[in-house]
Amino acid sequence: MSPEMLRTELDRAEDAELQSDEQLRQLPDLIDKASTPSATLSASDCAKLVTAALAVNERLRDRTSKLRNSLNSALRSAPPTSGPKS
Repeated sequence: MSPEMLRTELDRAEDAELQSDEQLRQLPDLIDKASTPSATLSASDCAKLVTAALAVNERLRDRTSKLRNSLNSALRSAPPTSGPKS
């Protein structure tokens, strides 16, 4: 994959990671809702949602890290570009 394509994929992965982080920040509200006496969400369903959200977040972080490493490798192995001519 070219460095430009890797950059694009890395940007997308970082955006997805940020969105996932935001969803994780909202999980305490979900847990609070499940722990009320008149909860519309069972504790079991809440636990499944929390587990899934954490797993997705971890996978997104791993993917972002791999893309970042691939981009760094591609940039190191790319032939040097000539600077502006005077």
